[in-house]
Amino acid sequence: MDGRTKEARAFKAKAGKSEQELLADIRDRHKVMSEDDRHNRIDSLEDVRFVNLPGAQWSENMKTYRGDRPCYEYNKVRVRCKRVVNDMRDNRPAGKVRAVEGGDVDIAEIYEGLIRNIWNVSHADNATDYAAEYQVEGGMGCWRIRTEYSDDSAFTQDIIIEGIENPFQLYTDPSARDFMKRDAEDWIYTERISYKAYERKYGKQAEKVDFEVDNEFEDDYDDEWTDEETVRIAEYWYKIPHKKDLWLLDDGTVVDSEADEATPEVEARVKDIRTVKTHKIMMVVASGAAILEGPVEWAGHYFPWVMVHGEFKNIEGRNYWWGLVRHAKDAQRNYNISKTSIAETIAQAPKSKYWATSTQAAGHTDEWAEADKKNFPYQLYEADPKAPGPPIRMGAADVPVALMQQAAIDNEDLKDVMGLPDASMGNEGGEKSGRAIYARQQQGAIATFNYPDNMSKAVEYTMELLIDLIPEIYDTERELRVLGIDGKEAYKRVNQVTFDERSGKQVRINDLSMGKYDVTVTSGPNFSTLRQEAAETYSNFGQQFPEMMAIAGDLIMKSMDLPYADEIAERMQSMLPPQIQQTLNDESEMPPEIQQMMQQAQAAMQQVQEHGQLVQAAAQELEEEKSLNAQQKAEIKAEVAGIDKAQAQFDAHMAKEMLKLIQTKAGITTQEANLTVKGAEVKEAATQAGVALDEREDGAMDMTTQGR
Repeated sequence: MDGRTKEARAFKAKAGKSEQELLADIRDRHKVMSEDDRHNRIDSLEDVRFVNLPGAQWSENMKTYRGDRPCYEYNKVRVRCKRVVNDMRDNRPAGKVRAVEGGDVDIAEIYEGLIRNIWNVSHADNATDYAAEYQVEGGMGCWRIRTEYSDDSAFTQDIIIEGIENPFQLYTDPSARDFMKRDAEDWIYTERISYKAYERKYGKQAEKVDFEVDNEFEDDYDDEWTDEETVRIAEYWYKIPHKKDLWLLDDGTVVDSEADEATPEVEARVKDIRTVKTHKIMMVVASGAAILEGPVEWAGHYFPWVMVHGEFKNIEGRNYWWGLVRHAKDAQRNYNISKTSIAETIAQAPKSKYWATSTQAAGHTDEWAEADKKNFPYQLYEADPKAPGPPIRMGAADVPVALMQQAAIDNEDLKDVMGLPDASMGNEGGEKSGRAIYARQQQGAIATFNYPDNMSKAVEYTMELLIDLIPEIYDTERELRVLGIDGKEAYKRVNQVTFDERSGKQVRINDLSMGKYDVTVTSGPNFSTLRQEAAETYSNFGQQFPEMMAIAGDLIMKSMDLPYADEIAERMQSMLPPQIQQTLNDESEMPPEIQQMMQQAQAAMQQVQEHGQLVQAAAQELEEEKSLNAQQKAEIKAEVAGIDKAQAQFDAHMAKEMLKLIQTKAGITTQEANLTVKGAEVKEAATQAGVALDEREDGAMDMTTQGR
């Protein structure tokens, strides 16, 4: 059992608590936390049962009173809870990391991509979805952050987001006032583990004694058989006071005296010292008899627990929280009673019967007795002069109208109490215009907006915890996978130590410990949904504005979830106009040879344009001369037309060659020879065009002289 290190023992002794004293503190704190929140948890557990367990919507007193009579359930609260939860799934919160107080924009992007990767690897959506179920139904859900080694052969660790199956096992400081419990002084998490897991982790000699809890709702939550096969343990997380010094160096830099950078050389440059009162986060694992693990120091500065409520109020100094079901249970019970009464009345109502005289029924009573079971083609009867006509069939008793009306009223009450009208559930209403339908749907979204909004705040707090923890866990040189908003992978090397020749010192590239960063979170459709909507919208634009495909066809194709969409987009990108190609491909990233060839080609095109302008100016001057005869005018016009044609052909040729050059990527040596040949052809074409224009210009000038 006692595999703890000497450092852990020393730290515990420094905290001034013996093992038995610490164990007694854990029991006392658990009692305080559970007693303060007992009323909420009992009501919340009843709400969760009310939604999910068949038979839970009828009280035991009502079941006893009704005896063998039916107790039907028409569970509408579950569907409405699913409506809110699934809307939260469809519009997941997405966070963005921003650099503040010396933070770097590039490192902020690394943080954001790394958090997406942690979220993806941890399957954190499962944790938040499960918490959302409890948040909406019972009023409280939760999850945690933990660390684990990358693999069995490494010392590096990774951060994991983990869901909590039973939120009633998590307790927090009742004096905490912050909505996300940022100011809590301690947390307790209890769980049951099997005997085999207990022995494997703490040794066979470790005494199997349950950590004592005095909560009937927590005991009821566990299956009865687990009492003999499992043992309850508790994680206790708490703060201890801690002091540290901040050093102000001669260059204005602030260094933590406990950081790795606080070397003797750095200490010699200290200009001023500030003592800071802070805390450390500690954790121990306890059973009912002993401390099994710890105390162990947590790497972060905050507790790794996230608790999200549905609605939260402090009434007369006492905290209350609840979900969507709490105030809808009475309406659901009334609806069940009304519908059960209707079904019961119909079942007990006498069936329709024939009324006949003894003369009419004589000899046919056996057939009439089976008429309600068999489909006879006809019914025989004897004529009775005293009662002319056939026997009369009397109808069954009708269901009382009051029961039907009451059921309808109870159904409307249920919608009103939960704030979810028919339109928000997808049912067709009396609205005709799109604006009216949207406004009606928004009624339900606004009435239940606090649930997704609180979930967004919980996700935001989770990202704050990750930003605090990342530089402590990813503190060595590593290559990390980061994910973009579209799920594309990239790999970034962080905390890389290199030698800066300019300063003559070692520097760290992508240092995750430098600067401060904060988070902003928004909720909306996920990337796949947005991509589908974008593809549909862009396709409609492409039909209305065909010219859009010529300048953005590659982007439109990328937005479509089709086979080979990316390959087609790349080919369409290669056919974009030269101006867009030049924007997409920064010239500074091209080899110098390609840049020089492009500059020469552009100069040749400019020279052609200048020659054309000179000839046109000469022609204009000739046009103004009255002595110019018609033949000379025709010759000059033909010359100008020839120049325009030559220039147009040259422009097309140059655009084609420039497109090929722009698409050439730096470092592809196999294409350099071809580029050189094409560059020579471009220069030769420009030279020939220039010579031809010179000759035509001289001819035009000679004609000008002759005309004069």
